Amino acid sequence: MCLRWLEHIDAKLAENNLEDAGTVRIAGLPHLRINRFLASLSDRVEMNQNAFAQWLENLRQLDETARQLEFANLPAGQKSTLMAELPPGESFEQGVQRCGKRLAKLDLSDPKHQRILLQQAKIPDAYQTWKRVVGAYPLTQYAAVVGIERLHRELNESFQRPLAQQSVQGRLMQYAPSQTESLTAADIAAILRPAYDNPLAIPSLTPEQLRRLFESFAPIWEIDTHNDNDKIGMVMLDARDQPRINTTKPAVYTQHGFTRWHGKVLLQLIYQIWLPAREKTGLFDLYGGPLDSVIWRVTLSPEGAPIAFDSIHACGCYYLLFPGQGYHAVAPKDNAEPVLSPMSIPKIPAGKRLLLRLATRTHYLRQIAVVPNAPGNTARFYAWQESEWLRSIPMQDGTRHNLFGADGIINASQRNERFLLWPFGIASPGAMRQWGTHAIAFTGRRHFDDPFLLEKLLVRE
Repeated sequence: MCLRWLEHIDAKLAENNLEDAGTVRIAGLPHLRINRFLASLSDRVEMNQNAFAQWLENLRQLDETARQLEFANLPAGQKSTLMAELPPGESFEQGVQRCGKRLAKLDLSDPKHQRILLQQAKIPDAYQTWKRVVGAYPLTQYAAVVGIERLHRELNESFQRPLAQQSVQGRLMQYAPSQTESLTAADIAAILRPAYDNPLAIPSLTPEQLRRLFESFAPIWEIDTHNDNDKIGMVMLDARDQPRINTTKPAVYTQHGFTRWHGKVLLQLIYQIWLPAREKTGLFDLYGGPLDSVIWRVTLSPEGAPIAFDSIHACGCYYLLFPGQGYHAVAPKDNAEPVLSPMSIPKIPAGKRLLLRLATRTHYLRQIAVVPNAPGNTARFYAWQESEWLRSIPMQDGTRHNLFGADGIINASQRNERFLLWPFGIASPGAMRQWGTHAIAFTGRRHFDDPFLLEKLLVRE
């Protein structure tokens, strides 16, 4: 019954085009989903039953989380149909958990199930190979190299000028966390050390511990502001299901993730801001359009110090890498496009935090500085919001909708550059997209959530 019920849910979601793209379904195993990090661990769990059990539970929890959000987005009538298949008094959340655990228990007891799961524990990349074939990618990639080099020169140039010498076209607006905590490396190590005590050595933290870490590394966002398109805010959906940014309510969206670093698993803190638009400069501006978003990520060593900070826009564009103290960037060996690493981030003293300066209109990251913890008198405080909230946004009529489409893309944010850049195999280049779907290179293949990304681009000094 459990298998049939979960498959019925999936059929309803497909019928309504409401599948969530943040994680990947595993064919024939509807109680499990996977992401790139967990897929990378399949080599570590094959011969260890305790590790396999933990890995399996992680896959089950991914499905449970996504399925609850998907269910919330279904029309009321279809929810009632699915609920009628549950025992009286059981909630949808309880039903998903009961069925998921029952099916996972069968997986754990059946070696054949385990072999099938390990074989299928793979994630397709975010590139469409057929576009590269049709678009003569072997030739067009050389044109991309020229454009990438030009962009890298432009971005790198701004990082060579101190903050005080940066040009300002509008007025500088700062957005700071309303509550902060200044943790030392020793404090962070004390939080992380016991969190690694599990078969897969994946840091397992309480919500309170994560809150403290997010507050400690929360940046001050400073934006050269020309108009409302340069202001950050809370993501809303209007009555026509179109995204709007409420700039009267500044917000930073957070989630945590993991990466692999020479046999260890490292915690990553992810911060994201949303802005109303990248304003167009004219009719022939290919890159402007509704919505813009910048993502900032901090990767922590078990000893409590950042090994790296990196950033993209939510289109997957403009990847920047900033090594932490004691590390430096190296040229990639995967034949993908070069990575811009314009500066290293020094140790952040107690009572200090990072300030991120963003340009007007393009919202390019222009400079980073270490500044006092206390923001200026004119700074606006931002609220915290979990990124998961974007996958099921409440509407005024009581329904809930996903900001992202079933392909992970926000169609309302499409850019005209997609007509020019399609031969590189990225779906709708320039459009904002969901976590887990960020291709970050036009030449070669590279993903922001690749668990080996930093291991490929960074070395200890």
